[in-house]
Amino acid sequence: MQKGLELFPSLFEQSPNLTVLHVNNKIGFLNSIIEEIVNDCEGKLDYKEFIDESSLRLRAKARDYEYVILGDILDSCENKIQLLKMYYTALENSANIIVLSKKSNNSVDEIKELLDKTYFQAINDIDIFDDYIIVTGKKMHMWGNGL
Repeated sequence: MQKGLELFPSLFEQSPNLTVLHVNNKIGFLNSIIEEIVNDCEGKLDYKEFIDESSLRLRAKARDYEYVILGDILDSCENKIQLLKMYYTALENSANIIVLSKKSNNSVDEIKELLDKTYFQAINDIDIFDDYIIVTGKKMHMWGNGL
């Protein structure tokens, strides 16, 4: 676990005023790391606790975030495509989504397919934690729904 925690910050580009949305479903081990990444960049962190699918609605404008982190929420949602489209819109061009899912759910292929259907590019899975898999994607300008 410690090695994964050391590697996780490498998923982020250290840029000034980094803007991150972290939507979490009780994955507490990443909270302080994400806060530290954002603080080091003098950025802004918006945090949403997952309660149910309706708690995930955003009041964000288009292109508000450079990173959206979804902490084990997709497996609990019915409207996955609609949800990912909402987060896609909230991301800046060339921004990233980081999706964590319990390995026991065996949902890596489904998450990759969902990201592909919602126009994310450069989709990869990263195995650095014992119990969770990470799937990343990038919003690219002029690809699919790129704004």
